[in-house]
Amino acid sequence: MLSRIAAVLIVVASVPAAAEPYAVGVRVGGYGFRPEGDPASDGWNQCRMNGVGVFGDRGVGGPVFVEAALDTYFSLPPSAKELPIDRTSALVSGAAGVRTQLAPWLRGFVQLGLGAELTRVSVPYGDGGQRIRDEKLLPDGFFGVGFDVRLGNKTMLGASAKTHVMGTFDYDPAKLAMPNAWIAPPPAGVVFDASPGLAAQAQFYLRREL
Repeated sequence: MLSRIAAVLIVVASVPAAAEPYAVGVRVGGYGFRPEGDPASDGWNQCRMNGVGVFGDRGVGGPVFVEAALDTYFSLPPSAKELPIDRTSALVSGAAGVRTQLAPWLRGFVQLGLGAELTRVSVPYGDGGQRIRDEKLLPDGFFGVGFDVRLGNKTMLGASAKTHVMGTFDYDPAKLAMPNAWIAPPPAGVVFDASPGLAAQAQFYLRREL
């Protein structure tokens, strides 16, 4: 009898564990920076960006998962109080997180991520419609929380909120204006001297397990 039990255990142990599922998804969202030194500001409304992205993730054991993503964002028209920056960005990121089952149809998660932002920026100068342009490669780090609702056997609809530490631009047009009517424009490296800033992001996504 013992030999039979041992044989059964050996067979069970030799069966490979089921692989954690891969998943892919698409998402839409937006983010904005909170203006520094502006006590009248009541939101994350500086350099607001909207965009779309794709991502893939996989569980790596228990509740832990990893994610890779590519997103692209475009700045919205600035308000009269904002700096007139036109910004287009591509964000590549990787993240690790933990999921928890809140209900049979509902899950929540938290995650930490790092990435890089390739951004193209421009601002107007002078009265002739010229622009100062530059391209930057900037680091990005974020913390996110979210949840998703199961729509079917392998499809989920979800939402997330993230706080980013990423590059922002806060130049003073008056200080950069040349006495000779901007005939000699300031260098792009001076105008677009990036500094770390906090940005708040909201995203909605559709995720499908493979």
